[in-house]
Amino acid sequence: MSLIKNSVWNLAGYVIPTAIAIPALGYLARVLGLELFGIYTLAIAIVGYAGIFDVGLTRAIVREIALFRDEPDERKLIISTSTIFILLFGSLGMLVIYMFIPNIVHMLNISSLHIHEVEISLKILVFSIPLFLLNQLWMSILEGDEKFSILNIQRSIGSSVIAGLPALFVWLEHSLVYAIIGLLVGRGISFIISFVIVRGEIISAKLRFNPSTFKRLIFFGGWITVSNIISPVMVYFDRFVISNLLGAKFVSYYTAPSEAVSRLGLIPGALSRAVYPRLSNTTNKDEFRKQLKFSYKLMMLGCLPIVIFGIVFSKNILGIWMGQEYAIHSYYILCILLIGFFFNSIAQIPFTAIQSVGKAKVTALLHCIEIIPYLCVLYYFVKWYGITGAAYAWCLRVVLDCLFLVLISNVYTNRHRGI
Repeated sequence: MSLIKNSVWNLAGYVIPTAIAIPALGYLARVLGLELFGIYTLAIAIVGYAGIFDVGLTRAIVREIALFRDEPDERKLIISTSTIFILLFGSLGMLVIYMFIPNIVHMLNISSLHIHEVEISLKILVFSIPLFLLNQLWMSILEGDEKFSILNIQRSIGSSVIAGLPALFVWLEHSLVYAIIGLLVGRGISFIISFVIVRGEIISAKLRFNPSTFKRLIFFGGWITVSNIISPVMVYFDRFVISNLLGAKFVSYYTAPSEAVSRLGLIPGALSRAVYPRLSNTTNKDEFRKQLKFSYKLMMLGCLPIVIFGIVFSKNILGIWMGQEYAIHSYYILCILLIGFFFNSIAQIPFTAIQSVGKAKVTALLHCIEIIPYLCVLYYFVKWYGITGAAYAWCLRVVLDCLFLVLISNVYTNRHRGI
């Protein structure tokens, strides 16, 4: 099955959810107001960051399933071992975040009027974390098998309810609490759909924990975890810094452009997810090089026209979506983030290539090197240049990250494949 076909399936899985999410976010922003909408987007970021509690197993399983595609006994051990671990560790993560909710609320610099509502909302939110982690884990089985048609049918339905239910619940009751309840219900529905799709694999695998299989998964996944800890900080921490230094209401002016760029990230993500199992299963050096070069070209052709269109019509896009007053404050932010989006998209190809040859340690160490300088630059830029500074800091980081990954990829993939 070609990369283009797999990529199209991956992209199709996000078309309907994105079509629902865009007007839903616009509605939530208008009904909740600037501050509570900003907190809602931070709540989404908290769930995303909770992905660290899978300790990299989701990414490891895609690779393992691709490698052991024709070995059913080993597949069962991979699935059962990882499911048990994620269930236990995800529940632990939920409890840890629950205990620190008062500290999180204090850090966000929320007005006293909304503190109680935000605390209740976050306490409800944490129950979606184990559902989110298990859902990601089970869907990685289909990804490793390159069954992208089934995977993206689930993704289309599950992501649609996750995107739409918060707006529906807010329509019933204008409060952040109801928006978060809608998010939790959406996660639950997506979780049930995932289980139904892969129930045969899960049930046949049974609940068996195999130490040797876990050791192999965690050895690869452990370095993924380092990336999973640091990468969300570099993706989401700008919102928390803005909230802490400027106030939660300023987060909204930043998060709409940021969410727009995040939704566009579905396009490069669709290709990189198709590339990963393909490169992991490729041992022929000529085929590996051919797939890699084709992926670079496809990524550039897919993303560059979108970036140009988005920059030219940034004010119109935000005006239609969020309102003209909002667009005046945020259109320049969108332009900056779109430039970063292009380089971040290209970076996904060398990032995927490095991990496909088992060098997750390399990408993790690169993130370790980047994190402190980025946070220092982010803090300084936000303090002196406001939300525009946050956009500049993120853009600068992803441009440098892309350059480093391309250089490192050329060294490690060539050495591993003997090119």
